[in-house]
Amino acid sequence: MDPTTTRTNLPRNDHESVATSLIVYSSIFLIVNIVVVALRFHVRLRVLRKFGNDDIALVITLGSTIAGIIGITAATRLGLGYHIDTLPMAERSTLFKLIFISSLGYHGTIMLLKATFLLQFRRVFPLPTFQLVCDIFLAFFAAWAVAGIIGGATICLPLNWDPRAPTWTCDKRLWFWMAHGVIHVVTDVLIFIMPLPLLNTLRLPPLHKMVLIGVFSLGFCTCVISAIRLTTLPASLRDPDISWTSATTVFWSVGEVTCSTVCLCIPTLRPLLGSWSFLGRIIGNENLMGQGTPDFDCYAISLPSSLGAPPTPSRTADAVMGNGGVV
Repeated sequence: MDPTTTRTNLPRNDHESVATSLIVYSSIFLIVNIVVVALRFHVRLRVLRKFGNDDIALVITLGSTIAGIIGITAATRLGLGYHIDTLPMAERSTLFKLIFISSLGYHGTIMLLKATFLLQFRRVFPLPTFQLVCDIFLAFFAAWAVAGIIGGATICLPLNWDPRAPTWTCDKRLWFWMAHGVIHVVTDVLIFIMPLPLLNTLRLPPLHKMVLIGVFSLGFCTCVISAIRLTTLPASLRDPDISWTSATTVFWSVGEVTCSTVCLCIPTLRPLLGSWSFLGRIIGNENLMGQGTPDFDCYAISLPSSLGAPPTPSRTADAVMGNGGVV
């Protein structure tokens, strides 16, 4: 598409475009997503020969991510990343519809990622109280997923695709997605905090424990990205130049999903580090294997009685450090 054919004597900034950058950026991050998920599945299927509910959820999440990247590519062909005044009226209406649908798709992908984290924690820490907390969060996110889709689709009715006054210019839509973003960041923080007290009970040397907690704390990087993305929403939902301002939100959304996926997969990749690597020795020193149990071949967790953990080997963390540091 040549935006210069739609108007003459355009202001200089109307010739700007980030569409190509957006396609390249999204494609690179999609490759990162696919690679880390493939490495995780190699470990889970070929090394551990296990495939849990969290792995199934990750497959669905990756499919949703791929669909989202395809949608972004299609949106750039319709004008995403260009200034609105350079777009023909017919393309504007189609672009607005695609952006509207993509916002709901983003919501679904984020809910899937949250559920995958919780399912992974639920598998790694088979403690009754901890699993109950995970179940409560899962039920909340299931309800939130449905409410978010219904609310996002109906908050401003009737739906209006008129390029001169699109649906999302109503204030209610802005406040809905801002509230959604705040709850999203807060729940992310809570999710990433959940396993830290349990990891702190591992009978490991301080350096080993610090590295392990650091690996599980990488998820907080996602919280930072989510918070930055939140600051881009007012411009995306209120600025008349929506095809241009939405591109910034899309950049951060893609980064957020990719960061979450990487953080989700990193704890499972210990076997790929090799025994020669410094981090491999820190996380999976074979001399520490004696602290584990025959059932899980993992480092035992000294669980506080308040967590409801029976003093039997069968209730230790399921491979929290299994096979030398595999989740």
